[in-house]
This record gives sequence, structure tokens and C-alpha cells, in this order.
Amino acid sequence: MSEAKHPSSGKDFWASLMLAHTPGLGPTGCKRLLEYYGTAEHAAHSVDDWPSRAIAERNVADNFRQEKWREGAENEWELALKGNMAVITYSDPRYPDRLRHISDPPLYLYYTGNAELFHAPCIAVVGSRNYSAQGAEITGEICRKLSSRGIGVVSGFAWGIDRVAHKSALAEKGGTAAVLGTGLDLIYPSRNEDLWQSMRSNGLILTEFGPGTRPEAHHFPRRNRIISGLCLGVLVAEAAKSSGSLITAQYALEQNREVFAVPGSPKQHSFAGCNDLIKRGAVLTRSVEDIFREIEPMLEEWVSAPKQTEPESESSREAAPEIPDLSDQEQELIQAMSPGNPVHIDSLTRNLDWSSSRTSQTLLGLELKGVVSRQDGMHYTLLR
Repeated sequence: MSEAKHPSSGKDFWASLMLAHTPGLGPTGCKRLLEYYGTAEHAAHSVDDWPSRAIAERNVADNFRQEKWREGAENEWELALKGNMAVITYSDPRYPDRLRHISDPPLYLYYTGNAELFHAPCIAVVGSRNYSAQGAEITGEICRKLSSRGIGVVSGFAWGIDRVAHKSALAEKGGTAAVLGTGLDLIYPSRNEDLWQSMRSNGLILTEFGPGTRPEAHHFPRRNRIISGLCLGVLVAEAAKSSGSLITAQYALEQNREVFAVPGSPKQHSFAGCNDLIKRGAVLTRSVEDIFREIEPMLEEWVSAPKQTEPESESSREAAPEIPDLSDQEQELIQAMSPGNPVHIDSLTRNLDWSSSRTSQTLLGLELKGVVSRQDGMHYTLLR
């Protein structure tokens, strides 16, 4: 195998491209390699051992050694370089942990926007392109309330319920992420351009597909495993029996995620898929409280899990209140508050010079720990 002539700073991405474009390997095979070798670069250098370690078939290893990946990998590399695209690879510590544990995770993700949302607690919200007024109303209400509580909303950037979900979440502080079925250099559908511009500034847009990838029909079902994989659960807000949203629900079940569904009248064709999901055990969802009841234990796990935080400043070390089990980020936030004096989330965001999603997620963690109390009008009070 000849030496790839690419910058050393992109070695893991280049090795990931080599694996991704190897015929016969696929996402599941790539995951086996990465779980065994740790990085794509190490896996690439160990190709002679793949068959003997029962990680990949001999013909797949032969495909790799014969560089059958080269044309596709080099084309994608050059387009990504030309587009100056940000990429997170599977072995990067910033890669979303929930996604890392599905059976067929993407080797890398292209993204633009707020990367903090990769690690936020999220709910996927999906539904029909041809939606009803009822579907739009309940989707908007639930997504606004999720976002106001620091829960990110993930959807697929399609016209219809997806658009309603993204726009409603953007109206609050929790943020929203769109998973594309195309390359990051294509706004599809084009009439979502206004939403694209808003999400580049205040949300997150991501895809596993390389630049130049067009909207082929088979890309969207594949995209759906990422939508569910990033999230604690999936809400199907409105779906007919033939809706592609049901594919996302199926992925959620396979990934051990919670499935929620909004009920509709038996006479409403556009809710037939939701009603079937409820018959099969999905959580009947009429309000955001139905979702919070199910995900509260998962949120508590998220709060207690170690977080990546920025280095603590001298001033925060001197003045931090002595409250146990708080991260540096949580300590920094409560310094900006005083007991008994409600403060608006926007004031905290400005004073801390943080993103809105970072503030809302940190407040959510403190609320679950009983350190702050959420009041009407997005005000928070420090309790102790």
C-alpha cells in the first residue's frame, strides 16, 4: 500500500476515509475495527491481521491492500479540504458518546454550528412532510417546552414536521440539531434556506455524507439511525402508516431508545402510524410532561456523568461556593447567581459569555441536583 500524501494533522480522518471507501467493510465492520484497534489509523496499519483476528473477511482485507478505496477517499478528501469542512472522527473525544454505542455508527461526521449540542441531552422529533394543523400545533408546543428546559431537539431538516420542530426549538434556549441525508454543501430542500442560516448561528447541522452528495432516496433511511442514535428517545409527532418516520422509530427500538407517539383520531390517516406505534408499546404523548416522566432517570445519569469542562479560573477557585458534586462549569454558573434573587437565563448567558444551549443545559443539571429552581418566565433562583 503506497503512502497517502496528506497533512499529518488529518491522519485519522484520512485513515477513516480509507476504511469508509473500502468495498465490503461498511459501518458495522468499521466499528469492529475501531473497537479492536482504537483508531482508524492503527486499524489501517494492521490490515494484515484483520482475517486472523476474525475482524474482517480476507477478501475485504484484500480490497483494502489493493487500495480499492483510493479514488473515492481522495475525491472526498479534496472536496472536504476545498470546502474547509469541520469533521469529528469516531476516535475523537468530542464524538457523541450515545452515537458511538449504536451497532453501525458513522466513522466521521461533518458539521457546522454549535458542537456543544453533540453532548446535550436530546429528543428526536420526526413526522410527516404533509402535516395537519393539529400535528404542527402539538409539535411546536412540545419542542418549545423541551428546548426551554435545556433539552435539544434533533430532526431531519425535511419540509413539514421536521421544520416545525427545528423552528420551535430555536425559539428557546435548548438548541436544535439537523441530521442531513446529503452533503453539508447542499441546502435540501432549498426552501429551508432561512432555517439553515438560523441553525448555522444557533443550532447544529451534521451529516455522515461527504461533500457533493446529492439527495438520493436511500440516503434518508440510513440518515435516520443517526437521528435516533444521538437521542434519549424519539417522538413521532404525526405519521401515516407508510411514513419514513416509522423507520426512525424502528431504529430507536433497536438502539434501546424510548419511543413516544402523539395519538390521533382513527379517522385521521396522517396519525395512523402513530396510533399503531402506541398499540405496540410506544409512550402515548399528549404533552411534554409525558416525555419528561420517561426520560428523567436518563437525565439524572447525564447529570452525574463526567463532563468536559474548560480550565477553572483563579477567581472561580477563590469564590466558588462549597457545594459537593458540581462540575467546574456548574460552579461558575452559580457564582453568577445569589440565593433568593431570581435571574433570567438571558442575563446569565450574557454575564457568563456562554452560548444559550450551554447555559440551559447547565441550568438543567443544577435543577435536577436541587441547586436551582426554575420559575415562570425563564427565571432561575439559587436555592443553596
